[in-house]
Amino acid sequence: MTKVIHLASRSAGTRVQTPAHSQAPKTAHTLAQGVGTIERQGAIENALSMALYFMRQSGDTAANLWAATARTNRALTLLKQASEGTQTTASGRA
Repeated sequence: MTKVIHLASRSAGTRVQTPAHSQAPKTAHTLAQGVGTIERQGAIENALSMALYFMRQSGDTAANLWAATARTNRALTLLKQASEGTQTTASGRA
């Protein structure tokens, strides 16, 4: 729901809408702890998709290979975090 602020006259400015419940920006700490499984899966798929994108590009092969490797490492890091999170929250088994 948005809160509309009405100004005294049209010449004073335009209508400004602000969110009624603003959310705090996400930091690395809150992302590491509060990422849901769907968001994490989406981030992993995006990283792998970008890696494939860079591998399919023609042109500067060294730069594309470097970028694809970086995106693949990101996906692997996210997978590792997901597996560590699963092991710690499992019911008695690790």
